[in-house]
Amino acid sequence: MNNTVTTRIILADAQPVYREGIKSLLADHQNNYQIKEAGNGDELQPALLTFQPDILVLDYDPGHFDADKLLQALSVIPECRVILISSQQKKVDIFRFLDSNVYCILTKECRKRDVHQAINSTLRGEKFFCSFALDLLLEDRKKITVVPRFPPEGLSIREIEIVRQIAAGKSNKEIAGTMHLSQHTIHTHRRNIMRKLQLHSAVELCNYALEAGIVKLAT
Repeated sequence: MNNTVTTRIILADAQPVYREGIKSLLADHQNNYQIKEAGNGDELQPALLTFQPDILVLDYDPGHFDADKLLQALSVIPECRVILISSQQKKVDIFRFLDSNVYCILTKECRKRDVHQAINSTLRGEKFFCSFALDLLLEDRKKITVVPRFPPEGLSIREIEIVRQIAAGKSNKEIAGTMHLSQHTIHTHRRNIMRKLQLHSAVELCNYALEAGIVKLAT
């Protein structure tokens, strides 16, 4: 996130009334915001590249925002932190963007204080998930048993450490800083890890880390 006084935010939502609602919540803060709006993917993609936002507040609706194109645009601006707000009730939709720089996941059923907390957490560089998103994660961890084709020893020591960091919820940038590597190197390691383990999402990787004993749930 840049160090200037003004925080640049893009509000991406197909419905203007919801964009106005988020703007009214932002007005409650003392921070200085510069806000740009986008109603669909055709408006959002160029806005991401030209406006270079610090924060993207995205209501992900696959009917208006193409996930693949959006993820490609986000990869060019890794400093942008994403607050994902969705009315989708399927796990595949809620967690589609977990491998990008998502800091918060909310639904449109969340309360006003949840939105405030998500904004404050993102500004501080912290992560926040609403109770609905947490319930989905916990449900996955209870019900899904990951049986990897490769045991933990199939990973290098560095790869195991990267898995541990990912399971802790850290972004590629944070992992790169901790391990004194470039973000590109972390991205390459992450891709190789997913290929070796034949996994397809951050949620599956977290479950693998638990099953393999790389990380443990706090008691």
